[in-house]
Formats: sequence, C-alpha cells, structure tokens
Amino acid sequence: MNREGAEGREEPQDSAGGLPVALAARVEAIVRAAEHEAAAVRRDLVARRRAAETEAQRYLADARGHADALAHERTRRLHELTDELIERAEAAARQLEALMAALKRTTAAIETDASADGPPAAKPPVAPPARDTAPGVRDVSAPRLVAIEMAVAGRTRDEVDRHLRESFDVDDPRGLLDDVFGGERSGL
Repeated sequence: MNREGAEGREEPQDSAGGLPVALAARVEAIVRAAEHEAAAVRRDLVARRRAAETEAQRYLADARGHADALAHERTRRLHELTDELIERAEAAARQLEALMAALKRTTAAIETDASADGPPAAKPPVAPPARDTAPGVRDVSAPRLVAIEMAVAGRTRDEVDRHLRESFDVDDPRGLLDDVFGGERSGL
C-alpha cells in the first residue's frame, strides 16, 4: 500500500518495524551522527587528558628542577658556612695555644725569679699623712693601720719603723710598734 504524497511521490507505508522507511532512515542517520559526535568527543577528551597529563608532568619536572636547584644552593651555602666555622675554630684554637704557651712561659719566669730572689717583697701601703685633730694631738689611726698591714704582710719591726718615720713624719713610733708587734724584743 502506497500513498502518494503532496508532491506526487509514493512513500512506503511500513517498514519491517512498523515505521515508515524514510523515518527509519532519518533516525538511523541521526543515531549515526550522534555516535560519530560521541566518538569525536571521546577522542577530544582523550587528547585533552593526555595534554593535561603532559602539562602536569612538565610542571612537576620544572618544580623538581627548581627544588633541586634550591637544595643545591642551600647545600653549597651550608658547606661554605661550615668551612668558615671550621676556619674560625682552628684560628681560635691556635690563639688559645699561643696564650697557653705565653702563660706557661710567664709562670716559669715568675717561678724562676721567685726561687732566685726568695719570697716576693710586698710594697708598703701608702696612706695619707697623719694630721692634727686638736691642738697638740696627732691622728695616728692611719699610721697604725699601715703598721698593722705591713706586719701582716711579713715586714719586720725595723722596716715598719722606717716607713712610718718617712711617710708619716712620726718622730717616735715605738709605742705604736709595741701595740702592733708587742713589746720590743731583741731580734725583731
């Protein structure tokens, strides 16, 4: 059964599936076009994914290269600092050795001088001169303090007597010396 269309063509009425043949052909063409478009989209997605993976690998390689360069620079700087610290430590050690040698020489020289000269002589303390506190009364506290210090330092009665006469204008220091050294005895 054919029907004649408006243009005078005859179209088959039924196809195997019950659809007109022309309509089935159109649906088939649409399906093929959709499948073709889907395949193109899949190819485009695969190509974009590959491009993204390639870009990611390039980015990672660049990042690794940059990190390696930074690590290399830091390692180089650390080696420089370490070498500088070692040089400074060695210089300090040399200076310490020189100081120790100088100290040993000085100690040896002092011991040699001390053994040759006997016990070192202490200088008598210098105190201000005695002063008048009231008419006819002299302040003897400074000469007394100096006499005590000299006696404690091991000076003899005669050395203290001489020093008091010269430094404090004490005419007769016997009373002061008796207080410091005890009563005058022979041999002191």
